[in-house]
Amino acid sequence: MTDSLLSRKAALRILEQTARQGKSLEDVFEREAQALDSRDKAFIRMLTSTTFRRLGQIDNLLSSLLKKPLPSRAQKAQDILRLGITQLLFMETPSHAAVSTSVELARQTGEDFYVPLINALLRELTRRGESLLKMQDAVLLNTPSFLWNSWVKSYGQDKARAIAAANMTEPAVDISVKENPAYWAKQLNGELLPTGSVRLAPNSYIPELPGFQEGAWWVQDAAAALAVRLMGTVKGLKVADLCSAPGGKTVGLLNAGALVDAYDISAKRLQRVQENLKRLNLSATLIAKNANEIEGKEIYDKILIDAPCSATGTLRRHPDIIVHRTAQDIERLQIAQENLLKTAHRLVKKNGIVVYCTCSLQQEEGEDVIDKCAFLFDRVPITDSLLHPYLTIYGDIRTFPMDGTDGFFMAKLKKKGD
Repeated sequence: MTDSLLSRKAALRILEQTARQGKSLEDVFEREAQALDSRDKAFIRMLTSTTFRRLGQIDNLLSSLLKKPLPSRAQKAQDILRLGITQLLFMETPSHAAVSTSVELARQTGEDFYVPLINALLRELTRRGESLLKMQDAVLLNTPSFLWNSWVKSYGQDKARAIAAANMTEPAVDISVKENPAYWAKQLNGELLPTGSVRLAPNSYIPELPGFQEGAWWVQDAAAALAVRLMGTVKGLKVADLCSAPGGKTVGLLNAGALVDAYDISAKRLQRVQENLKRLNLSATLIAKNANEIEGKEIYDKILIDAPCSATGTLRRHPDIIVHRTAQDIERLQIAQENLLKTAHRLVKKNGIVVYCTCSLQQEEGEDVIDKCAFLFDRVPITDSLLHPYLTIYGDIRTFPMDGTDGFFMAKLKKKGD
């Protein structure tokens, strides 16, 4: 079997497990692509990510070309077509390679019955694909209606369209460095951002870059790094990082000199945090526990809550969210977010600072949650001049994907007296 077919076979398995079985694209990719070389890994990542980013358009094209919908038993054939269309219309794969490998992939995976259909549809798209794409509204097709309606309500139609358009693009890779970001920007041919993060080119293969194995820096979106900046001075203070995995904010707090208790409900996810801390030669107390079950009162000087959320602000980076999230998820998560704020109020010392953040664009998980907990906390005015471009009318932080970062909400809060 050729390398090109091996990589596409892996992409098919990734698509099937992610779209059909509800598994995480990131987790499935790590498992299915681990035996391949870096070039094939990069191709598979781009192929599967682009397929999810453009899934609405792809399925719309299939519907328009098929005389009748594919039967349920043809899910594998449908996914082969999806991957073929991605290569034909959204990547720079030569048309003959996209068609021939898709046909051979169908044969190799027992879909011989659908080989003529796959061949015919992809060849037709080779001829007509570009003209059909021009007739589509890509923004609406690739955005679930419940997200679109929410963004229009919160930000207006123009901004909602800009958000959705940005979600179809490949994100850059941002890193936070232990010290001397200007040096590492030069070393890695990156861009030093005003807030101190360094931006690298998309699809950089992280483990092979200078400084990674030595623990000089860690991967963290530039917007995510703002949460630690909002915490203010933490050197020598006892700080809790609730829901700490994957650990970027824990690392930032440690690098700023905090004494950190890092909580996460998942012991497996904390293991990844531990691996990163070891590489970076940093140490925190890692506790696998539901944060709401922490005993005691007024234990911490400051608390960072990276609350579980719909993660709609990371759609560029995690496009499988498109098929995993529902409006009901957001309602459920709101309750968890409010509970975490109530827990933080109990655990933080008198007049202590709590920074609440979510990687969500939904106001229901941001401003609305803070409003519901106004009896516990006062908003703290943000005076950092570098953060002013991100301030909302309420004095919170909001970042958006069309500005080059993940979409985050952050609020700096001060505990009210009992």
